Amino acid sequence: MTAAITPGTFRTGSGALVHCTSRADGTLRLEHEDLSYSGKGGEELVKLSDDPYWPDIPRPTADPLLFAD
Repeated sequence: MTAAITPGTFRTGSGALVHCTSRADGTLRLEHEDLSYSGKGGEELVKLSDDPYWPDIPRPTADPLLFAD
């Protein structure tokens, strides 16, 4: 049985963190902290937190000068 993935932070079997965020169109984006990740998928993920930015990656913010006068 495969559980549906929801936004949050996960750990792979190799110990790398995976951050899952929801996009505006409802799709999910997976960001692997391990730069050697092959992208093949099929890894078992263990959920660590419901916070997709856990433990310390900065939350994406809009450019503060974008809406400045």
